[in-house]
Amino acid sequence: MLFKQYLVEPILNGTKTETRRLWEHRLVKVGGKYKAKTNFGHNSVFATIMITYIRKERLGNIDSDGLEKEGCKSFNEFKQIWIDSYGSWQPDAQVFVIGFQLA
Repeated sequence: MLFKQYLVEPILNGTKTETRRLWEHRLVKVGGKYKAKTNFGHNSVFATIMITYIRKERLGNIDSDGLEKEGCKSFNEFKQIWIDSYGSWQPDAQVFVIGFQLA
């Protein structure tokens, strides 16, 4: 799974344990182990993560627990990270919520 470079430390120190993805269909499975990377290059692997749960929800329905698991201190911080990653904010978009831990 790809992550922005600035998310490496929060993932490695356990403050980011959830990610939301705008996928058309699920690309990972619960119990699966995946390489966490910062780009498509083999040398960008920084961890192996195991998927602990997957669910779908509206992007705008993220709550304080979700914000904390995303490693964010506020809704505005999360929203800005989302816009940086996907280009726009669409609160009604259905996203996959993926929980993970270091494997």
